Amino acid sequence: MASEIRTGSLGGNPSTEKTAKNLDLAASEITTLQANATLKGNDLTPSTVAATGTDASNAAQLVLGFNLVTAADGTKGVLLPAAAAGREVRIKNNTNAVLKVWPASGDAINAITADSSMSIAAFTCPTFTAYNATTWYTNPLLPS
Repeated sequence: MASEIRTGSLGGNPSTEKTAKNLDLAASEITTLQANATLKGNDLTPSTVAATGTDASNAAQLVLGFNLVTAADGTKGVLLPAAAAGREVRIKNNTNAVLKVWPASGDAINAITADSSMSIAAFTCPTFTAYNATTWYTNPLLPS
């Protein structure tokens, strides 16, 4: 929303008025860019999550951004959020055991069948990036 500009307060200078209007437009564009970044879900607020369950229905839910995962034991796991193009989830397996990672229902990781888990090694930290509304890819590319 553009601010009201009073020519008296700016000395009646048309170029000053134009600059002030352009600054208002730039501020609104920044707000729009910030809103779009939030919609993409790349909130990098760290979270600590304890691995739970043995399948997608009872695995611990991850958040977008960085997740420090504890309690992995080779059978417990975590669940990625629903894929949406551009979303990123970083998972730090902070245990000396394999961690299972499941995609949200209907999603897939790398070349694995939809709804199937993948395992990440102890003390690794891959990034999962959503390519589209149903596919996550890992970086580094993990065997699938």
